[in-house]
Amino acid sequence: MRTRHIVMLALSVLSIPAVSVPVQKARALEPERYTVYCANDRIEVSFWDLEQMKVRNGSDVCQFQSYTS
Repeated sequence: MRTRHIVMLALSVLSIPAVSVPVQKARALEPERYTVYCANDRIEVSFWDLEQMKVRNGSDVCQFQSYTS
């Protein structure tokens, strides 16, 4: 009787369809960008975006250029 239960269990496990998992493509890492700003009468280089710089330094912030290296 025990063998019959083991065989039935094995057959039920084998009859379950395999679940397919979608393959995700590898993504390249985004290069870290830094930006040159004029804030509080100084030149600053930061990884923050313009909105974050305005919150930190007030609305008198101007953005010059962004770089990756």
